[in-house]
Amino acid sequence: MTLLIDHAAKDVARCRWVLPECLHVPVAAVDEAAIRDYIGEIERILAVGSPSRALLVRAESLPLLDPSLPISKLPSSRILHSPMQVWVHICYGGYRRAYKKAFPGEDIDGKVLSHALNRRTADLQGFQYVRITPVARGSNSSSAFSEKWGSALHSTPVQIEANNKRGAFIRYADLPEIMLMMDMKLGGGVMDAVNEGQRLLRVPV
Repeated sequence: MTLLIDHAAKDVARCRWVLPECLHVPVAAVDEAAIRDYIGEIERILAVGSPSRALLVRAESLPLLDPSLPISKLPSSRILHSPMQVWVHICYGGYRRAYKKAFPGEDIDGKVLSHALNRRTADLQGFQYVRITPVARGSNSSSAFSEKWGSALHSTPVQIEANNKRGAFIRYADLPEIMLMMDMKLGGGVMDAVNEGQRLLRVPV
């Protein structure tokens, strides 16, 4: 399967998030067509609806993490480019049930299913679908500050207009979202998270 390249989303990941290509991790999509075009094959509909409520996606063209980056040494980094992923509609509430349906053998007791991108922020940016991953409750709670900050930012008329002009079909994770997917606590503020995460992206000298 040959995927399309969302250049607008790539520009955000490269220029705004300042992330290397190997850490371009899709976390949101405008619709099912965007998932098929830019992320991978929809293997199974986990919860039916119009549009579908939850999807099991087989991700294609997955990059390998740069082995020189410290983040590649962490076992939790494997979740970033997992070949089988669960994506849910932002209005769907049964996402834990959908995840268990997709991965019945995975033990997620004691964990919460976290939306990689806050649903409110996804809605403001025009994305209907968001990837979910299991994380510890503490990690999920620690992301509340950055999620609130992101929602407030994208609620402004200037940012809404900028999002509309950008015309991206998918969204790649920023650094705090990558850390959350890896089940890392984000700390007390946006810069705390960024500073901690940046150390994982520095090539040792």
